[in-house]
Amino acid sequence: MSLARLAELHGVATSYSPAPDVDVQVPDDTVVAVLAALGVDASTAAALDDALKHAESAAESRLLPPTVVLWGARDGGEPEFPPALTALPAGTGL
Repeated sequence: MSLARLAELHGVATSYSPAPDVDVQVPDDTVVAVLAALGVDASTAAALDDALKHAESAAESRLLPPTVVLWGARDGGEPEFPPALTALPAGTGL
């Protein structure tokens, strides 16, 4: 269960549906390998617990869920960021 939660926190799927009404579970060793490729050690029970605690803590401290936002530049100039973002304190994690 904790491996699935850790995978979820890092955006790693633990199952997929190759066809309607067909669900395939990804083997745990594959999930561990994908997490390792992302720099997350889940190779032992202790490492998994540590990584899960770290990921849960990071998730709780975020103001917003991970989001990709793109601002365009006006008239080919520099991008203008919304005042709400430029007013955030330095080091604010989004």
